[in-house]
Amino acid sequence: MLLDLLKGLMIPATVIGIEDITPHMRRVTLSHEKFRRLEVKQPGQWLSILFPATAGNKQQNRAYTIRAFDAEKGTMAIDFALHGDLGCASGWALRARAGDILHLSKPRPSFDVDLGKHRYVLIGDPSFLPAANEILATLPESVDASAFIEVADAADEQLLSTRANLTVNWLHAHDRSPGTTGQLEQEVRRANLQVEDCQIWLAGESSMVRTIRKYLLTELGLSRSALHAAGYWKLGAAGHRERG
Repeated sequence: MLLDLLKGLMIPATVIGIEDITPHMRRVTLSHEKFRRLEVKQPGQWLSILFPATAGNKQQNRAYTIRAFDAEKGTMAIDFALHGDLGCASGWALRARAGDILHLSKPRPSFDVDLGKHRYVLIGDPSFLPAANEILATLPESVDASAFIEVADAADEQLLSTRANLTVNWLHAHDRSPGTTGQLEQEVRRANLQVEDCQIWLAGESSMVRTIRKYLLTELGLSRSALHAAGYWKLGAAGHRERG
């Protein structure tokens, strides 16, 4: 009943485009006239999506990051991680066709990029890539950026576009779930990050985020104000979403 009430307050957007970015990431572009009146100005802004009921799942509400937004055209793109016909979101994305309707909330605020810094670090798994791409797009050419991203294998690596001087460390989980292997923590420790004059974003599997967050704050002495950390999902728990 509560989800039915929520549905009435959401925007019924229409699927107008579907593109496979990598073997495990599908971009769905949606359109609605109300998008022309929305404001999406921060990288990593997110919204709630109400996925329709199927034979195996009840209708369910999930949070997703906006990958791209065009107010003039009235369009919005969302990237979905594909992991088989399991769960409401991945299953819907696999079956999505042009003309399908998906109910979305209005965008929620995210965070601001502090353009007064000289170093930026991004750490996460595939669920962080939509926000990471948007963050990197805002950085000027005069700064350094480092990204530590774990994906399934080389085929799931994405082109990260930025004017900044970017170094990308791709890690491969192979037959395990990216974000759960411990490789990100090991690589971040090996990097011996210099946290002075630095802003860091950390997002993905909840346990991974907690472990690396503790390392950054307690062992490296990173200021809390310079860290944005969020658990987007949790291994073995459906619908988990934290906001840092």
